[in-house]
Amino acid sequence: MRTKIITSIFILFSITTLLSQLNEGHIKFEIDASANTPEMEMAVGMMQGSTMDIYFSKNNSHSELNMGTMMKVNTIVQGESGDVLVLMSGMMGNIATPTSLDALKEKADSKEAPNFDIELTKKTKTIAGYKCSKAIMINEDGDEMNIWYTSDIVVNTKGQSFDYEKIPGFPLAFEANANGLLLTFSAVEVIEGLDKEKKKEVFSTNIPEGYKEMSPDELNKMGM
Repeated sequence: MRTKIITSIFILFSITTLLSQLNEGHIKFEIDASANTPEMEMAVGMMQGSTMDIYFSKNNSHSELNMGTMMKVNTIVQGESGDVLVLMSGMMGNIATPTSLDALKEKADSKEAPNFDIELTKKTKTIAGYKCSKAIMINEDGDEMNIWYTSDIVVNTKGQSFDYEKIPGFPLAFEANANGLLLTFSAVEVIEGLDKEKKKEVFSTNIPEGYKEMSPDELNKMGM
């Protein structure tokens, strides 16, 4: 009898947890930039005011990265069809690159995966109203990057740059180090739900007017 009660409580807790998880909405991030090398000091100034917005539904995601005065990058992923569209605006003009999740996976599989370890800690803090746990990513050089993640938000991150498979949740704060430029992403607001028109707008993979279509290979040749 006691076993049945414990099992029932466990099932009820699991269902309640699943129902309480947010799987559709909009997350706003602020980005702080700092330089580890003198060469990157100028980039810090250009990155001032940078933001990132994440729109997500059950199968789709859209990240909008505004990198100060440098450039703007939108990555739209449709999970069911596997279609991916990357839109870039900046000094190079407006560039649209359609691709797919299969193509991205094939390219990733052809390269040597970065070697890093993940340490899950017991430290917690609240970010944008959500309880987050701390993870530490350690690369092969011993450099550490902090990630604060929550299990209360479910985002299909496939095809996105913040796809951390070893993290048991969605990151609401994390660090990225790019050639001496340290970027710290911090969620400042989580908006629950998206209306029908907004979903149609942000998850569309139609190329907007004014964008030049280029293939991933063409971008690689340009050093992007």
